[in-house]
Amino acid sequence: MRIYTQHNQFSRLRAYYLLALSIIALSIIIGQFLVQRHLREQESDAHIVNMAGRQRMLSQKISKLILLTNRLNTKERDSLLKELASVNAEWIENNTSLRYGNEAAAIPISKSKAINRLFLENQPVFDSIYFASNRIYSQLKNGDKSSYPLLENDMRTVLKHEPIFLRHMDSIVNTYEKLASGKIVKLKRTEYILFGISLLIIILEVLLIFIPTTRKVNETLIKLIKSESDAQQMSKEIGALYASLEESYERISGITLPVAPPRLIAKSDKGGNLYYVSDYYLRSFSHEEQRYKTIANLFGLAGEAADDFNDQLIDVVSNLKNWHKELVYSDKSGEKRHMDIHIIPIYNQEGEVDVLQVFAADMTPRRLAEQDMYKKDRAEIERKVNEQKFRSILVLEGQEEERKRIAMNIHDGIGQMLTSLKFQTASIDLSKTKETEQKLLDINKLIKDIIQEVRIVTFNLKPPVLSDYGLVAGLKNLVQEIDKLSNNRLIFENITDFQQRLSPKVENNIYRIVQEAVNNAIKYANSPTVLVSLEHNTDELVLTIKDTGVGFESKSTDLFHADYGHGFLNMQERATYINGKLLIESKPGLGTIIKLFVPLKNKPGNIAI
Repeated sequence: MRIYTQHNQFSRLRAYYLLALSIIALSIIIGQFLVQRHLREQESDAHIVNMAGRQRMLSQKISKLILLTNRLNTKERDSLLKELASVNAEWIENNTSLRYGNEAAAIPISKSKAINRLFLENQPVFDSIYFASNRIYSQLKNGDKSSYPLLENDMRTVLKHEPIFLRHMDSIVNTYEKLASGKIVKLKRTEYILFGISLLIIILEVLLIFIPTTRKVNETLIKLIKSESDAQQMSKEIGALYASLEESYERISGITLPVAPPRLIAKSDKGGNLYYVSDYYLRSFSHEEQRYKTIANLFGLAGEAADDFNDQLIDVVSNLKNWHKELVYSDKSGEKRHMDIHIIPIYNQEGEVDVLQVFAADMTPRRLAEQDMYKKDRAEIERKVNEQKFRSILVLEGQEEERKRIAMNIHDGIGQMLTSLKFQTASIDLSKTKETEQKLLDINKLIKDIIQEVRIVTFNLKPPVLSDYGLVAGLKNLVQEIDKLSNNRLIFENITDFQQRLSPKVENNIYRIVQEAVNNAIKYANSPTVLVSLEHNTDELVLTIKDTGVGFESKSTDLFHADYGHGFLNMQERATYINGKLLIESKPGLGTIIKLFVPLKNKPGNIAI
């Protein structure tokens, strides 16, 4: 239940953490979307303002060209007329684009009521200039000088409406500028809101996720240290109990007692009335106050109990059967005796029961020996149970060491990063924009480092590649990851190209054995090179972990020495659990070779793989 509760707590923290990161990512995406949209709108506004300014210039150019055409000769006038026609075409095209939009020129349709109203007010002025200019162009194109006086009205129309057109275009450009400024202010406000949301989420992460996680890690460390102390004390007590049971077993194993042969102890008639009792029985069981009258009296029965016994006995022998039972009752000295009783009927010539003979075998020595053997067997069972408890305690210590290592990794790695993140967040000053932006970048990098550290810890706990792709891929990934993180050179070889998938239980235990062996080679053996090789045949899989380190005495792997390495015990226990066999060869200065043999076929007595 405690493990289930802790799992729920960490699952809830992980869910909160992922939710917070998702919200931050969403706010960044929304911010980028708004910025890009605003940039596109700014680009469109720039085109519009540029085109509106060009309209002012074109209107002035139309007035200038109309005045010049009245003073030049025919050849020069033709050139000016062509230019006037071109200017008129561009002027009408720009006006249409500004009013109704132009997708090719990246000018959208204006949705501003103020802009549309200004264009609507300006349209009559534009039409007056445009139509007058076209009439002047058409009449001058014919080359008739007598038509010049007729064009004075159109020229006056152009010159009269030009200043009005310029004022309208100024109003339109100013309105566009105000709209663009409003968009910028709105974008700034949106960016501040998104920034505030992101900052609030980071603060909530620190308060609701990182600080509780740090507190939980510290509590776990305290529990781990206490559990280690309790486990060591329990290990000493179990060791003393094991020694005591060994001494008891030695004493019990020396007991050997004989079994007595059966003897005739009494005779009776067919009704069970005694007329003979042997001296052996009288010496062993007779009391002065006792008088034996019936067979029931031989076994200490009297009254109704004796009558019932005699009735049952007569029923048995009347059916041509022998009566047999093992009875326990006291002898003359008061000791309990185990007597194997046989009552055999003797028949006369007519086939009727004539005599009952009572035989007894003293089973006391055998029963006592069996009891002693039972005690001995029970002691052996208790020894094995306590031995298993001892192993379990050592395995528990190994697990506690592993948990302690993980907790230290979390405390020294993730815990320190979380603390740094807390201080980074607390030092943010919103009034200092550039400094705040830099700190947010640092916080983002720190969060990425925390995620990476969590992934490393998660990989050590349960590598996903092992469950997804199998043992070979898991071992290869393990060797590659350790090779990257350590200064040692690690090599993995799949000699026989083994690709078979085993059960998750077997693959997980093989992976943990190899992981423990490689970590020991790096941590204790000081080996510059570690080779992990894998080969197989039809019957078994063989894994070899070889290093060229300092080596050790073979007694260091004794399973029952708590002062020696628990890593070897864990490896041995895991190998036994999957019906494997673990061999460890090592000598000081010559390195260590660890071989793991795992059956690939289900043999009698093996656990199915």
